[in-house]
Amino acid sequence: MEELQMLLENFWILREDRENFNKIRDAENKIKPFVEEKLGYRLIINPYIIKLEKVPSDVEEWMRIDAFQTPMDYAFLCLLLAFLEDKGPEDQFVLSNITEYIEAQYDGPDKVDWTLFQHRKSLVRVLNFAVDIGIIKIDDGDHERFSESEDTEVLYENTGISRYFLRSFNREITEDMKIEDFLQEDLNLSNPKDAVIQRRHRVYRKLILSPSVYSEGPDDQDFMYIKNYRNTIAKDLEEYLDAKLHLHKTSAFVLFNDNKYLKSYFPDKNKNISDIMLQVNKIIREMIEDGKLAYNPDDTIDITEAEFINIILKVKERFSDGWYKSYREMSEKQLIEEVIENMESFKMIKRVEELHSIKILPMAAKLIGEYPPDFEKGEGADE
Repeated sequence: MEELQMLLENFWILREDRENFNKIRDAENKIKPFVEEKLGYRLIINPYIIKLEKVPSDVEEWMRIDAFQTPMDYAFLCLLLAFLEDKGPEDQFVLSNITEYIEAQYDGPDKVDWTLFQHRKSLVRVLNFAVDIGIIKIDDGDHERFSESEDTEVLYENTGISRYFLRSFNREITEDMKIEDFLQEDLNLSNPKDAVIQRRHRVYRKLILSPSVYSEGPDDQDFMYIKNYRNTIAKDLEEYLDAKLHLHKTSAFVLFNDNKYLKSYFPDKNKNISDIMLQVNKIIREMIEDGKLAYNPDDTIDITEAEFINIILKVKERFSDGWYKSYREMSEKQLIEEVIENMESFKMIKRVEELHSIKILPMAAKLIGEYPPDFEKGEGADE
């Protein structure tokens, strides 16, 4: 059901996207049973936006705003949302209104100083995000120039949809609240007998939002739920998302068919890092078959950071003729960090920093790749 795929892959659908807006609105009755009963999500449909309030069951590295780089970026976004609370749709304001408000309200460890490039650049990242997501419009000017000079002025217009950006909570948000408190807030049900409903919501969210779900041991009730209800889950995934459930002894994966709405997926044929990760997995599989790596009882493998770095360097030596020029010429340090960061993001490995080791997870052995014997480097390799 492509309407559900759109909702899962987009923060929201605005009415300006008339075709998809109407398509989802017409399919509301087909979508709701799955999102409400299986995921426990709230579907918001009004004349301005359609939004599926997606709350994860666990916090993961990829659940960040890609364009943001520092905690200050997130603080500035929250202050921008607060600034827009008093603005009506089509109300105009200038950049200096925003900077003055943020400077007065910011309560971070460092005072906001717009003479500092880092602070100005942080706000520019937030403003770009706000424009891209549709909560403000630029009527005149270019806020990119604010990175160069604090005297830059830009005219903005409020779209009126910022009020739907944050979801509502049943209790006051306090400074001592942790991320886990927000997750539990969404799953808490009034009747303790509804624990099975909580588990169902949590399991479906894990499967759909996470690259993989791993068993945490024989007492892991969530993984046991997947095993016990595998047929029902598989049927739901096939019917609503055109996806397949792959269940193994200690892991579960959802593999999607060709889905044009997916924004982040693996392997991505347009990203050379996907090829490199598959090749790393290929070397790992070969080492397992040669008896050079041994499984733990939970199907993970523990190796030192140095051993894993050596695997990456072996991959470079063996396969780099087929890589893009940017990766062929990349420094070893940068290549190693990018491979580790991406593999960790897709839950193929996990860094254990205190032990200076790498835990190889089951997904790394499931997806492997190499170039065919007759492979010749093409022209696109230098892009």
